[in-house]
Amino acid sequence: MRLTDEQLRALANAAQLYERWKEVVLPLSRLPGGMYWRVINSKEYLYQYVQGPAGQQQKSLGARTARTEQAIAEFKATKADLVERRAGIEARIEALAPVWRALRLPAIDRVAGRILRALDHAELIGRSVLAVGTYALKAYEVESASDFAAGMDATEDLDFTLVVRGEEPSADVARRLLLSLKQVDESFIVSPSAARTVVNKHGYRVDLLTDTLAARKRSPALPWRPEPLEGQEWLRRGKPVHAVLVDYDGWPVALSVPDPRYFALHKLWLSKRVGRPAPKRVKDERQGRALLETIRRYMPHYPIDDAFAADLPEPLRVELREADTPRAEEAPAEVSPRPAGKRRGRR
Repeated sequence: MRLTDEQLRALANAAQLYERWKEVVLPLSRLPGGMYWRVINSKEYLYQYVQGPAGQQQKSLGARTARTEQAIAEFKATKADLVERRAGIEARIEALAPVWRALRLPAIDRVAGRILRALDHAELIGRSVLAVGTYALKAYEVESASDFAAGMDATEDLDFTLVVRGEEPSADVARRLLLSLKQVDESFIVSPSAARTVVNKHGYRVDLLTDTLAARKRSPALPWRPEPLEGQEWLRRGKPVHAVLVDYDGWPVALSVPDPRYFALHKLWLSKRVGRPAPKRVKDERQGRALLETIRRYMPHYPIDDAFAADLPEPLRVELREADTPRAEEAPAEVSPRPAGKRRGRR
């Protein structure tokens, strides 16, 4: 089903407000926590403090001079302006959030919303990680201006795959991810039973995945270790989708997910993996087929053509070929020629 014009306008407004909010909170977060004068041996010195991972850290900026007086004046003016602008934007979001909820926009749960905003604040979304769980389908709903059938809803956990391209070690990304999660909820810890998982006191899980080649370069000393899985490298191919949707509170949230074509074919490939639980295999196949149909109907900017097929890894090329072949239950019975004009089985 297509999203309505009203829903599309609301999503556009949410995206604009979210970008304006980021333009304020990012520079605000880079400012020192505060500046103050401190008297030492009857002489005034300008100090600033910042809140770091190890607690509050203080630093002297020098004795009181025209330069340091200008520095504290500029800091106070800049911070006051950013705080005022943030308050105005957040008030506007708070006013629109009930409207966006009522419109039933593509939405994710509240915890996921807080986590994703924190990761985007840390400039990790899209640059270092992509969301690869069922939440990715929500981003595809925005990208295709349509919604998927009931039963495709996301579960209340998050799955990320690393997209580090050499400029930043995967160990650094994992540490920054864990720090960002703890800013959302200090109870997040690495699961004792699975090093790829962090979990909070309410049982909310966040899984970190990677491909087998990248896994060889990681530090074994990391507490949160991404799990290497075959096929994860395919999800870095193509053109990722970047979308802004809302959480269940109506607050905008940004999501970066793999190219939908690779995600769909990867899902179909997963559905045939030996040892994968039957409920997951069924869900994988349904999601893969539904997404392929959506791409072909509503996402012409992601063409599934001969050029795309020729560039696919062989396992995904097989999945595309099989997806284009009628399934047994859909194939027409070969008993007699069909009367002219009668529909054939769906492809």
